[in-house]
Amino acid sequence: MGKTTKKVSAPVAGEAAAADALKSDSRVSLLSQLTADTARWQKVVAILFFIAVWALLGFCESSLLRRVESLSLFVFDTTFYDSILSVPAGALSLAGCFLVQFFHYPLLGATIYVLLLYAVYALVRKVFDVQGKYTLLALLPVVALLASNTQLGYWIFYLKMPGYWYMALLATILSLSAMLAYKHLGAVARVALLCVWVVAGYPLLGVYALVSALLMALMGIALSVQGKKPVVPSVVALLVALLLVGIVPRLYYELCYNTVALENVYMTGVPVSQWKAAMVEKVEYVGSSFWHGIHLYWAPFVLLLLSVVGFVVSLALRGKAAVPEKVARVAVAVVMVGAVVFGVRYWFGDNNFRVENKQNIAIWNEDWRAVADYAKECHEPTRQVVLNKNLALLKLGRAGNEMFAYPDGGVLPLSPLSVHMTHTDGSLVYYHLGRFNYCYRWCMENAVEYGWRHEYLKNAVRSMLLSGEYKLASRYVNILKKTLFHRAWAKEMETFVKDPSLIAKEKSFAFPLQFACYNDLLSVDDVVEKYVMDAIDANGTNEQAQEVYMLSLADALSASDNGAFNESLGLKKNATPEFVEASLVMSLIKKDSKRFFALLNLYVNNHIKGVDMKNPGSVKQLPRHYQEAVLLFLALDKGKTVQVGEEFLNAFINRAPGGVEANFMKFQNSVARTRDELRKMYPHISEDRLNAVIAALLKKEFGNTYYYYYFFVKKIMTY
Repeated sequence: MGKTTKKVSAPVAGEAAAADALKSDSRVSLLSQLTADTARWQKVVAILFFIAVWALLGFCESSLLRRVESLSLFVFDTTFYDSILSVPAGALSLAGCFLVQFFHYPLLGATIYVLLLYAVYALVRKVFDVQGKYTLLALLPVVALLASNTQLGYWIFYLKMPGYWYMALLATILSLSAMLAYKHLGAVARVALLCVWVVAGYPLLGVYALVSALLMALMGIALSVQGKKPVVPSVVALLVALLLVGIVPRLYYELCYNTVALENVYMTGVPVSQWKAAMVEKVEYVGSSFWHGIHLYWAPFVLLLLSVVGFVVSLALRGKAAVPEKVARVAVAVVMVGAVVFGVRYWFGDNNFRVENKQNIAIWNEDWRAVADYAKECHEPTRQVVLNKNLALLKLGRAGNEMFAYPDGGVLPLSPLSVHMTHTDGSLVYYHLGRFNYCYRWCMENAVEYGWRHEYLKNAVRSMLLSGEYKLASRYVNILKKTLFHRAWAKEMETFVKDPSLIAKEKSFAFPLQFACYNDLLSVDDVVEKYVMDAIDANGTNEQAQEVYMLSLADALSASDNGAFNESLGLKKNATPEFVEASLVMSLIKKDSKRFFALLNLYVNNHIKGVDMKNPGSVKQLPRHYQEAVLLFLALDKGKTVQVGEEFLNAFINRAPGGVEANFMKFQNSVARTRDELRKMYPHISEDRLNAVIAALLKKEFGNTYYYYYFFVKKIMTY
């Protein structure tokens, strides 16, 4: 029994030890085993790539997707279909417009978009029989397609191609599908497919039909070189493709399309004419930034074409010479690193652009706190960001205490285009500041130039409702009722069209109506911010009762048509407290001391009531920035034109230790001391450079004050 046990236990112990060693070996070499299977790990990396793109678009760039959707339009209407299909590549535009509307819900839109990108990846692998060790190279067309959209920046406001975001993507999917079919057809069927593809495809796909026809023919040549197809039929197919590409667009130009310039018939479907025109834009908008180079907008399309051509060439070379495994891995790694660098570089990451888009969405959602908070994310904001922020603070009643506590300045939009607020958020700003005619004017002008969009239609509806143009508002409401995601909003607005008396009771209309107390006749307004400041900071302010104005406005809003609207409103347009404060704010931005003091009395009468300047118990101080402006302008005036008594200062200015007056004195002393020290250290420093250094040194302590803005925030370039 003992012997038997001994004989059995020895091999069992050996097997157990071997098993343990195998397990340990397995754990140690798990990573090497995974990487050894080239196809598997490259597929995993590809899947992770698509997940990352989805997360970036759906979460990090959700405001961009929402903005792209608001600057598009798709309505279920045959007239709309006809207008889109009246130009080459119209089918791509129509399908693109349909898909873009799902960006209204960013996660849903990002999901659809990424799934279509994955379809390109899968088709590339299938069409060109991409081997496992080259799997990641199938992402090259995907990176190019993604970059063609993420590079746009401010171009989203100016592209005259509805559905642009999906056009190249859909065309690539259709082209690869056609190439897959072409690959398996016989000689005669291939020629037939080329004929049908170019003749029927040009109106639908534009230049993409022409390019894909040539790629199909080249793929036939590649297959012939590889020995899978006869050479002569493939050469004949290539000649037929060249003939069709040269003749068909010209025939369509002569017979069908009279809205396309002859020089553009071979490039329909890409914004070639607009990118050419941008090269001659105003030079003051052109800087040294990478994003000012027009040629860069072509790079993704060039990469897309070259990557597909490379796969076609690979068909011809396949099997001619064996590529060592290590060489293949290095080649894939080098190409993919280059692709990642390309994709990152071509992702427009300008923070001001992102903040503007986030503010736009927040304004539409009436989330004014978010509008103001987003402005804090900018280092040096554009004037659009500043204007949106000031509008939000006026709405929240916080302008007097906070408007200079945010980053200020006026950097121009990062674009080769001469970007104007009239094309970005101008109509939205006009609406909320009561300039309803100007809001509608730019909705119309932009629609004529770039086509109707959701944002234009919605601003047009609201501005016409508050102007008494109910029939016109009804026209745009009916269009929006044919959309997928704006139908409910349109039906809500329709209730106000049918019963205008409800307008005066609607909370969301209250703020814009408070500003509708001045002449709204159209004139030149090329620079939105300057026009708004001049218009609000003008002749309409007076001390008549707000109630008179609001009563006449309520009567007007109950009127049945525009004539009755104007008759009811009459000449009773008197300044509201909101209008007075906005005018006060504009005088500070313009650094206009004379206008500021003229308005200050109105502001005190409207906002600070029951103050007996001889009774300290009734004191209610001015908001902080207005106190700072009083002290600054008095110091600069030195009693020449402005007389403000001690009683006024005691009542409305914080004169306690550590208060506004003490901080102003500290600022003056700090500026003088810093200036003297810098002059001693750098006696030859220029005045501009000296002021810049002082501003940088004092910004942390005084950057949230009006006097810092007055002296150091200069040369603002608005647009």
